[in-house]
Amino acid sequence: AGVFTTDYFGTTACLAQSPQLYKQMAISSDMDRVFEIGPVFRAENSHTRRHLCEFTGLDLEMAIDDHYMETLEVIHNMFKYIFAGLETRWAKELSAIREQYESEPVEFTEEPCVLHWPEAMEILGAEGFDIGDGMGDLTGAMELALGRAILFFYS
Repeated sequence: AGVFTTDYFGTTACLAQSPQLYKQMAISSDMDRVFEIGPVFRAENSHTRRHLCEFTGLDLEMAIDDHYMETLEVIHNMFKYIFAGLETRWAKELSAIREQYESEPVEFTEEPCVLHWPEAMEILGAEGFDIGDGMGDLTGAMELALGRAILFFYS
């Protein structure tokens, strides 16, 4: 893949191009699915846990036969496999990490859990959040509240 230079917090850096075009070409040449795991770099001057400048990305491009739910099912099953595998294959390491950083094993529904925006707004309103016209971005607190509500509903 080609590279380009950019200002990366005051330093010149060479960043790889997105593999998006190449993945789409692979799909159009009759490959059903293309997965890519690789480094991602973003020159975003942000200091939150949700805006990382460097991370490892897991990317999927796939042909859809009938409905976009096919994609959600693939991703759902992949994450179930990853997180269940972490709990079984890396139990000792997770135990050591959880002594320092509280966390619980990730729980999954059998089928993908799809929460539509109007339903999310209804839940947040019932949780006491001011959702205004219902078209604004979610805050971190709202995301956490939705996660708790969904966990409670499926527990």
